[in-house]
Amino acid sequence: MNSSKNYTAFFILASVCVLSACSGLTKSDNPVVTTWWLKPYTGMTQAAKPNSVLPLKLVVTTVPGLDSDQVLTLSGAAELKPYAGARWADHVPELLTSLIGRSLDASGRFEVVPARAGGGSGECDLRLEVREFFADRSAGGNTTAVRVAFNGRYQCEPGTPVYIQSSASVAVADERMSVIVAAFQQALDRVTRDVLDKL
Repeated sequence: MNSSKNYTAFFILASVCVLSACSGLTKSDNPVVTTWWLKPYTGMTQAAKPNSVLPLKLVVTTVPGLDSDQVLTLSGAAELKPYAGARWADHVPELLTSLIGRSLDASGRFEVVPARAGGGSGECDLRLEVREFFADRSAGGNTTAVRVAFNGRYQCEPGTPVYIQSSASVAVADERMSVIVAAFQQALDRVTRDVLDKL
């Protein structure tokens, strides 16, 4: 009888140890990672497609530091840091290539084609460098604005190249990430619309 009690006590103690060890595997001190989504700008969609849709090669690059899938902030002291646990759906060059490409397609004026060496007559080329894609932080650590800026060049053979500079800043008065991402969306929409106006 005594050995039966000892066995039961041992079994209960072993079960408690196993359960507490397993619960340690499901807990983490790291913040939960949230992936944030941006939409292409489609405000310049044409109801009727023009007779001639231009094939366009699109290349989007970033300045050093911005090739990341993290949502970034820049302090007045030039410190580039990510928001904890906040990610974009992809790295900025790939994300913006997709968003801008879909905006160009939606305009009805262009058909984005894969970038490749060489090109046919009449093919257009749009190269954009992302110079700003971050939120400004005050000395106190508060988000004050979101900034998006592109520099680039657009050319259709055999025409003269068009040089593009476009930037937008959207004020932020709330530290909620949903508000900050909405400001990124507004700034990106403004810059994309400006780029489309210049093509």
